[in-house]
Amino acid sequence: MNRLLSPPSEEDGNCPLSQPTDPVPLDSSVRTTSIHPELPTIRVPRSDEVPSSHYDPVTCERMNIEELRVNLQQLRKEHPSTTAILKAQEDAAKEIKQRMEEADRKRNEIQKVLDKKMKEWEMEYKVLSKYQATKVSNLPS
Repeated sequence: MNRLLSPPSEEDGNCPLSQPTDPVPLDSSVRTTSIHPELPTIRVPRSDEVPSSHYDPVTCERMNIEELRVNLQQLRKEHPSTTAILKAQEDAAKEIKQRMEEADRKRNEIQKVLDKKMKEWEMEYKVLSKYQATKVSNLPS
């Protein structure tokens, strides 16, 4: 029998505690603590209760560690020593930094293209306006 499962109802109490929220801008005043020395622009809220690693870097919401336990156990299997953990963390930070720089580069390229197009459109508009003005002034009265 090929039956599709439906998602659990919210009344079950099995639903995740964290609900998806909107991303918090990187320049928000809520963001105070850097998540890693290699990534100073990515910040999360400061708290005396929990370390910065317990915050989602996109939404700045506290993560439910119980929900992530399976993933954490898998990571501990992949990186059994402290050295391996630190190396994986550094590699991840470098990859994120590289992706952010690439996105920034692409954004700058697109902005340059848009600026060039705007200048072209402005020039075309000026030429059209002058053409229409001369055409109107050359009409016989």
